[in-house]
Amino acid sequence: MATLHTAIRAQMGSTPYYVTTMKVSDLVQVARPASEQEEWATTGLTERLQRELNDTRVRTEIAPYLANSPDRFFGAIILLLDSDEEPEFEPLSEVAKSLPKAYRSTMGKDSFGFLTIDSGERIILDGQHRFAALREVHLTRSVEGSYAKDVGDDEVTVIIVPRISTQHTRKIFNKVNRYAKNTSRGDNILTSEDDGFAILTRRLADDGGPLAGKNHKGESLVNYKNNTIAERSTQLTTLSAIYETVRIIAEHYNMADELNEKKTHVRPSEETISQGYEHVEGWWATVLDGMPKLKYGRDNTKLLPELRAKEADYGLLFKPATHIVLFQALSQMLKADDDLTLKDAVNRTYQLDWKITAPLWRDVLINSAHNILTKKENYNLAADLITYLVVGDELPASDIKELGERVAKARGEDEKTFQLPAPLGD
Repeated sequence: MATLHTAIRAQMGSTPYYVTTMKVSDLVQVARPASEQEEWATTGLTERLQRELNDTRVRTEIAPYLANSPDRFFGAIILLLDSDEEPEFEPLSEVAKSLPKAYRSTMGKDSFGFLTIDSGERIILDGQHRFAALREVHLTRSVEGSYAKDVGDDEVTVIIVPRISTQHTRKIFNKVNRYAKNTSRGDNILTSEDDGFAILTRRLADDGGPLAGKNHKGESLVNYKNNTIAERSTQLTTLSAIYETVRIIAEHYNMADELNEKKTHVRPSEETISQGYEHVEGWWATVLDGMPKLKYGRDNTKLLPELRAKEADYGLLFKPATHIVLFQALSQMLKADDDLTLKDAVNRTYQLDWKITAPLWRDVLINSAHNILTKKENYNLAADLITYLVVGDELPASDIKELGERVAKARGEDEKTFQLPAPLGD
């Protein structure tokens, strides 16, 4: 099917290409992903992995985003023109002879003009999941949303690469996938305007929030670049850890679905954000007030390395992983004991031995080298152990028995003879 496009002609290295825009309704009719029976993309294992579409991601994340977001936007899609014939490009300077000289001089080597494609298949080299989502919304119409009917009229940027050879095509396909770098988790939290958890996380660390401010070096109190904190760091915690505590608090108040971008696909209402912030700010403020050493570290950042040291009495409280575990445990305590207030739960939890070298945490949250055990099962085990130590009397005997077996297994001890330490107050 012959098509005509206004386009910019360019070249990078040995690869000529054209930049244009296409309506979604046109693009999904003429193009297809490389994953659909394309021989040149099936030779190596890496290429096979790159070409396989993740249908679940398309249907549950990308397509709902398109159908529900008025601010939807995608980057350019790279399209291979698989044809034996070269597309015809007519520079604007040849079509419009009377074009003013000042305009013609800005186009450089007749790079702007009209591209006519008479034959060949259009195959997606990069952007397969985005293309599949566009097709899912516009053609299949299996995804509902307020803007689903509008997607067909959207215009997307398309980079058209003519086929030179199979080897050349596979090189491009491999490199655009290999060198594409996903944004970091910290970047996603910093920039997302639809993820309610991210919005609340930023507010906690913004001016006026309990985790706002800078350390004595002028750095943010919260490390947003990494998921862990170096032993000598003078930052209190990580943005990633705060995000997890926000998610835990939201789940505690049954607000997670309203704030979860993967569920809503659009920004939560301001009412929901305000209500969520009231909860998360209240929890963090209560934790800092009820754990004086942690608050002292926040206000005296120069001392954080020695407060975090393995010999320090409260060293474990200055690990981001502990913050996640702590909030998970607090939520579990309040659910186990209806009469327990958050303030009392925090005060009682503060009485635990928070030294990194304390036997309590061995093989539960801390390994033999006194480093954090980062598996989710360790986080869950540590949270369950804290919950038991604080509100053990409120837990079913079967849960306590199972906890003892899990701790024993983690430590390589006999499950039949192992005994948990007594809860606080016993």
